[in-house]
Amino acid sequence: MPILRNRIVSVCLLLLLATGTQADFAVDLDSGDLLEVYEFGGENDGPLFLWLVNQYGELVTPNALIETLASRGATVWRTDLLDSLLLQRSSEAIRSLDGGPVAALLDAAVDSGRGPIVLVTCDRMAVPLLRGLHEWRKQGGDAAGVAGGILFFPNLYRGTPVAGEQPELLGIVDATNMPLAILQPALGANRDRLTEVLDALHDAGSPAYGWLVDQVRDYYLLYSEEPVNRALESSAGIMPPEVRSAIADTPNQLLMATQLLARTPRPDAVLALDEAAEQPIAPAYGLIERQPRPAPDYDLVDARGTRHALDESLGRVTLVNFWATWCPPCVHEIPSMNRLAGAYDEDEFAIVSINFREEPEHILEFMREVDVDFPVLMDENGAVSRDWGVFAFPSSFLLDRDGRIRYSVNTAIEWDTDEVREVIDRLRSEDQYTRLPHLPVAQGPAATIEAR
Repeated sequence: MPILRNRIVSVCLLLLLATGTQADFAVDLDSGDLLEVYEFGGENDGPLFLWLVNQYGELVTPNALIETLASRGATVWRTDLLDSLLLQRSSEAIRSLDGGPVAALLDAAVDSGRGPIVLVTCDRMAVPLLRGLHEWRKQGGDAAGVAGGILFFPNLYRGTPVAGEQPELLGIVDATNMPLAILQPALGANRDRLTEVLDALHDAGSPAYGWLVDQVRDYYLLYSEEPVNRALESSAGIMPPEVRSAIADTPNQLLMATQLLARTPRPDAVLALDEAAEQPIAPAYGLIERQPRPAPDYDLVDARGTRHALDESLGRVTLVNFWATWCPPCVHEIPSMNRLAGAYDEDEFAIVSINFREEPEHILEFMREVDVDFPVLMDENGAVSRDWGVFAFPSSFLLDRDGRIRYSVNTAIEWDTDEVREVIDRLRSEDQYTRLPHLPVAQGPAATIEAR
């Protein structure tokens, strides 16, 4: 693909008006669009990173990482697919992107003579990255010309399933056999699914590697002083030491991963892509009625040191809610849950809140600021969340008096509505429960927690 290093004046003026800065060059796309590229370290002769801007747009921390890579001898081409293609910054827009733009960028990178060439991105933007690698190979790109891709906390799923159901990987995962490196936060929501993703890539022939980034959560690379939107509220403010340390080490990780990928053999075959598996699943909203099944047991200590088990809820309708303080929708629904709990006697209805991978001390501090009128159980190792099939936060389950899952919801809702109370009252009015067998218990850490 030709590289336009001198844009015509009218295009430059439009770009200056739109962004305040001028792209260094642009890549022609078959659609007639231009993929605008900003170059850093153009005078360097080190590796070439093709940096795909995430779905939230340009942020301070990723840009600082790019500058650091350039200062250490690398060249970085930064491009924003959504901005160049005038698409909405949404998950749906990202999942709809085909591999054409990234394939064209790879052609331009190979033509530049630089290398090794590595694609880099995070979260949902990993999907068009993999599609671009596949499309480039399908069009005849020589696998030896590109080292592979580096993915930070990638979201490679078809969408959010009904709460309690397992998510499905997009078809592009099974069609990817180029070398990849995945850096997954050790405290991230999909930490326990890293093995599943690597297994799928290995089955496809990809020599994929995985690393855990200690002590940080998803979106740590997107940290900023002020939240750019609601989704990144928890990644804003004074940067915690563990996040600062992880970010400081990221250039080393990128450079070392690039060396590893460049030495990794590449398969010759181009795999077929299952187009049906590339289609996103339809979102499910609100309370979804489920085929009754026994809920997995739990045996966990709450933030104040009291142990709780599922058997305590038998004989009354129970709402089991999985959440985290870093999840703004989770926090938003707490007041309506408080009101719902207050509308019933304790022997009729109960709420059990299970916190995902946070520390009791942090929860106690949170509860000093936010009223929580029900116990918060600590799933510090994520085992109970995994047993319940939790994929998105918040995820909630309504249990009948037998301890069976009857309804679930995979998003935040207003809980004290007439519609929700009607469902609860219907479950309360069912015949007296009979004790049923439960799935094996997921044992949590036993400890007595004191408020600091």
